[in-house]
Amino acid sequence: MLTQEALLSCLPPLAYDRAAPGVQAEVTAAAAVLDEADSQIDLVLDEHQPGKAVLSLPDWERNHGLPDSCAGGVAASVDVRRLNLLERMIGRGNLSRPYYIQKAARLGYPGCTITEYGPMSCADPCDSPVNGIEFVGVWRLNVPVATAVRLMSCDSPCDSALASWGNSNLECAITKRRPAHTKVLFGYPTN
Repeated sequence: MLTQEALLSCLPPLAYDRAAPGVQAEVTAAAAVLDEADSQIDLVLDEHQPGKAVLSLPDWERNHGLPDSCAGGVAASVDVRRLNLLERMIGRGNLSRPYYIQKAARLGYPGCTITEYGPMSCADPCDSPVNGIEFVGVWRLNVPVATAVRLMSCDSPCDSALASWGNSNLECAITKRRPAHTKVLFGYPTN
């Protein structure tokens, strides 16, 4: 049964002339609103799920403190924003290597590895780095792809670095989630 017919059948038969132009116009307008609402019910349900939200995504982000300082002012796609939201809601992080490797991969850097440092001991091979006690809790995320490499040129100021590299979004996201008692370094390829 169409919505318009259903509304007409709800009118008291003696009080209204269902064929009157005013009644027909009113019922047609009300039916259009109800049909539009009915067609949007799936959208409303999707907006209540952060992994599917589009129109309510800014509200979800605001409620969970996003975008955060790691975004760097870069406009992210809706899919990336949803992933960030879901990670903020359910991804609390942990102390495992796979967590940080997967986080880097989600940010667009697959294939990362982690190197852990510590002070040298008598049991280490002779060619090990001579690290002191300050290397307890130091680890490095090794990023296999070159990113944002900037080389000094003839036009650069005399006091600029010969080369600099890094990715502030990746470094911010990993540093923000690192265990508080650790220090994280980032290794990028130089070629």
